[in-house]
Amino acid sequence: MVAAVPPIAILGAGPAGLLLARILTLHSIPYTIFERDASPASFSKWGGTLDIHHNTGQVALAEAGLLDDFKRIARYDAQVLKIADRHANIVLDVSGSDDEKRPEIDRRDLRDLLLKAVPDERIRWGSKVAKVEREEDGTMTLLLAEEGKAVTAAKPIYAGNTFFTTSVSKSNPYHATMSSLVGPGMYLICDSGHQIIAQGLADGSYQINISLPVTEGWATSSAGAALIAEPQALRKFLLQFYADWAPTATDVIRKSDGAFRPWPLYSLLLEASSWKSVPGLTLVGDAAHLEIPDGEGVNRALTDGVSLARRIVAHYRVLGDEDGKDGDLDAAMREYEAEMLPRVMQEREENKTKVMLLWAADAPNSFVEAVMGGHVGQE
Repeated sequence: MVAAVPPIAILGAGPAGLLLARILTLHSIPYTIFERDASPASFSKWGGTLDIHHNTGQVALAEAGLLDDFKRIARYDAQVLKIADRHANIVLDVSGSDDEKRPEIDRRDLRDLLLKAVPDERIRWGSKVAKVEREEDGTMTLLLAEEGKAVTAAKPIYAGNTFFTTSVSKSNPYHATMSSLVGPGMYLICDSGHQIIAQGLADGSYQINISLPVTEGWATSSAGAALIAEPQALRKFLLQFYADWAPTATDVIRKSDGAFRPWPLYSLLLEASSWKSVPGLTLVGDAAHLEIPDGEGVNRALTDGVSLARRIVAHYRVLGDEDGKDGDLDAAMREYEAEMLPRVMQEREENKTKVMLLWAADAPNSFVEAVMGGHVGQE
């Protein structure tokens, strides 16, 4: 008798998991998604905007049959990047383009797009996975609990900085200035290990990220939590660390009007030599290769999703097929990991220097020189 293919459990309704689920749906392969959010409506409003690259993320969406839907809501006019120093001098200005290489989409809109492509009955909302156990017959048992930590490849390493995320609403009198300064894209001010980032969102508001080199647990300490609960007090606190920056820069903090959310930056050390394949389990997206923001995270995640899906589809066999084989999902996962690891490690190595230059003492000039071949300020 041929053994049945074990059930597929996807932990988390993030981009990689949902993209994987969509492709499994297209191939009538059963699965269940376990998501800690109570419902789609409870998804955090935070997240900013994402650029979906034509040669990675868009390829994954195309394979999932979602590229046309994506193009209908993508913001091609938001492919704008301005980088300035603490004096608000623009050192790099990449004007907007209507080409299809890296259009923007709000994180919430991308999730909604993917969620609509997955049957409602396939998602168990409000499920926090405490641990995963493999039974003697090879199947997995998920033990659910109210609290539980996400599975990752290793313990994440704190990068030494936390972003404090807030917003500028459309009703804010400062909004007109922001619109002139930022437009529909992104405005990054960086110098000496500090960053202020403004991103235009689809609804016309702006998300603001302000970095601060605090200790890992500061945001959840009594002092940090008290400040975060009082937005005006936190703004005054943050401004102390930007006292010698130009008013054009500090006004982004001073005149923001939203609540704050802390966003500690973490990364995972990824080494092929230390990666151990585990039967019945694999990792995608941030769980496999969490990294500080480098413009590639969601594209890596979507590529993970399609890479794993291809291999599951190739190996999947329905019980009773004439070839007499069951679905070797462990082989599918090993093949996925063999593709994912070198791909991600190469991408991270290529991006590492440029990303770290944005946090350097001589930022942003060192970054611009690196990406423009020394021609600072030229487009």
